[in-house]
Amino acid sequence: MIPNASEAEKLLSDLVSFPSTAGQSNAEIINYIKSYLENLNVDVWLDAHKDGKRFNLFATFGKGKIDGIILSGHTDVVPATENEWDHHPFTLTKKNQNLIGRGAVDMKGFLAITLAMAPYFKKFEDEFKNPIHFAFTFDEELGTFGASQILEFFKNEGIKPKIAIVGEPTGMVPLVGHKGGLEMITEIKGSSGHSSDPRGKVNSLYYAAKLISFIEKLNSDLSISTNKITPFNPPYSSLSVGYIKGGQARNIIPNYCYFDWEIRPLPEDDPYLILSKIKTYASKTLEPEMKKNFEGSEIKMKEVSFCPPMEARFKSPALDLINKLWKFNKPSVASYGTDGGHFQSIGIETIVFGPGEMKYMHQPNECIKVSEIEEGLIFLKNLCNYLQNNNI
Repeated sequence: MIPNASEAEKLLSDLVSFPSTAGQSNAEIINYIKSYLENLNVDVWLDAHKDGKRFNLFATFGKGKIDGIILSGHTDVVPATENEWDHHPFTLTKKNQNLIGRGAVDMKGFLAITLAMAPYFKKFEDEFKNPIHFAFTFDEELGTFGASQILEFFKNEGIKPKIAIVGEPTGMVPLVGHKGGLEMITEIKGSSGHSSDPRGKVNSLYYAAKLISFIEKLNSDLSISTNKITPFNPPYSSLSVGYIKGGQARNIIPNYCYFDWEIRPLPEDDPYLILSKIKTYASKTLEPEMKKNFEGSEIKMKEVSFCPPMEARFKSPALDLINKLWKFNKPSVASYGTDGGHFQSIGIETIVFGPGEMKYMHQPNECIKVSEIEEGLIFLKNLCNYLQNNNI
């Protein structure tokens, strides 16, 4: 007998209770998962970040490290403001067959069903033709930092899985590709003074505005110049500025500001080529203007993270496997990024596929339905049965 939904619900309740907000330590939730698996005599490895506070977790059912299947999920969640929720966000609440809590669908629901299935995987692991691996990462929400790190762990440990299933909430529709994400911070240093006499001063906000306008124009040019046949929507690489901060008061010329922005490239586009155009405009046009008034002026650009795109593969062993185990749903692609781009980048056939709906992600009263938990359990049971009789 496979676990029923109530067992997965109990695990999900425990997982949601850990406020594992991205950027903070995930040691408590990782230790909980580690203890749970080790009590089943499952082999578990931790891949620690250099700060000693954040961890990836890797576990194996079956024999060997080659040609297995990764079930991948991230342990971090986006922040939750309690007064926006009907219930405490880190206490799982069941209402009308909805399981409500931060991370319930993104993506502790998937972690819960994999853990609920762990005793079943353990029971039959000696019969598996290929092993099943759990790869649970940190800080996906900040920039897929855990996934980028775990690739080195794979290399050092000789782990070479054939297929990765990233269990993001897709409504059990296979996503065969997604855009990437290059996340940037730009800092602008000018010179301050009284606003009544701006002569010889460099207003950092003015130059931030000029650079942001250039980014906006570049985004517009990309949107109207595309003639590509692509499954992605929008059908072009896009740029966006999301946050800006600078200045002290309206009568002080601001000498410093910064803004956060991003490039979301199509798999076939090079985001660093797009970035180079922006850097050239900053260094060849804006900085010379600034330095005429204040030699100490400068514009600095810092890369925060890069999530590789996942090439859309409508024919792949990963999609074939999903179609053998689940009812056929027409595959699609996404404009957001996942840990899957990192797995595909080292030759693992990767697909994004999991229970729950994306529309409930990153929202107050985030939820997953009990019926969706049940679907996930059935899929994993099918996977377990398949591996007892078939190689992938």
